[in-house]
Amino acid sequence: MLRLLTEVEEGDWCRRSVYLKPAAIASFAKNGVDGLGDAERQVLADVLEEVGPSDTGAALFMGDNRVTAVLPPFPLIADSLHEGASTTELRELLESQVVTGVVLLRMGRYGVAVLRGEFLSATKTDTRHVKNRHRAGGSSQRRFMRSRDRLIRELFDKTCEVVATVFEPFRKDIDYVLLGGERNALRAFRERCRLMQDLEPKILNRTLQMDKPNHATLESIAFEVWKSRVLTFELK
Repeated sequence: MLRLLTEVEEGDWCRRSVYLKPAAIASFAKNGVDGLGDAERQVLADVLEEVGPSDTGAALFMGDNRVTAVLPPFPLIADSLHEGASTTELRELLESQVVTGVVLLRMGRYGVAVLRGEFLSATKTDTRHVKNRHRAGGSSQRRFMRSRDRLIRELFDKTCEVVATVFEPFRKDIDYVLLGGERNALRAFRERCRLMQDLEPKILNRTLQMDKPNHATLESIAFEVWKSRVLTFELK
């Protein structure tokens, strides 16, 4: 990402730099941004429609023939408009020591971590048996499903307990929380774990991509946590 920002700074194509916090993206079609002309506003409205919702906002670098949109890993806190290429706000965000709580969950295994910047401050992983799906029918299947549901609840409860233990020393410092795993399982976990409900305002929408929530995954999870989404649009 820093290489991309250097290319934007050193190139001669960027005429405007626009930073939008999450709420400004949602309201852009109605409110726009002060200082943009009608043509520029329409271009950005079209770009943002293609980009879709972003709970971290967007930095947009506008040229005569293209717009590059960067959706940062963490929310931008202010709207701004600059002449030429201005990457300062993105660089400051990417170089900040954001404290992130991470919860990775798959049926039978969980991983929990706290990162300060890109470095791990605390981790915990473990396994807990959850039965695979049962193909038999009748009463046997019903007994199996009751047992499986119980094991899933126990997995969620244990994960919730570990999240509380790992997060507690950093509770006041955690800026954001990111989750990884299968979406349906994460949704059910969030509904069952009271702590996750308390942390809801800090949970970002994107889901971290990972295979197994083990220690090796946590060792490299900073790459996923700090990943930005970059889209370039050619203008006709």
